[in-house]
Amino acid sequence: MRDAVGGLLIRAGDLLGGRARRGLTVAERSVLAPVFRDGLDLDAIRVVPERAGPLGLNRRPVTLGTTIHLKGRTGPGLLVHEAVHVWQYRRLGARYVLDAIRAQYSRTGYDWRAAGTDRFAALNLEAQAQLVQDLHDDPGLATAYPALVADALASVRSPSTPSTR
Repeated sequence: MRDAVGGLLIRAGDLLGGRARRGLTVAERSVLAPVFRDGLDLDAIRVVPERAGPLGLNRRPVTLGTTIHLKGRTGPGLLVHEAVHVWQYRRLGARYVLDAIRAQYSRTGYDWRAAGTDRFAALNLEAQAQLVQDLHDDPGLATAYPALVADALASVRSPSTPSTR
């Protein structure tokens, strides 16, 4: 059921992005390549830089499948956060959409520290994305949380067969 609902949301997001969708710029690639290395196909990512259609009613960026809707927001950390959602989609399939929405409203939400774990996979999907964003913005986190950061980077850099396309 989650895959079916998530799949519908992804297809709707692709339609809403329409002609505004584009590939990553050189600058965006230079942000994402060192983070993900071989763990994410950057050529598969599409970006809708401004608000588009009904998704534009909300100012909050959203990633549906391989399409990142930035809604006029910019910043390398934000791009990294949203690219983690693309990485999640490539591994979990469409169900990641509803899992990420549920994570937004969970007790820990985006607070990866509150989970109290050294395992990246133990974090909810938003906390995973926030951790990788925070690490991008503050590399010193690797010293404070060495096991969790090492596991997170090993995870997002590991090539894997996508579960869905």
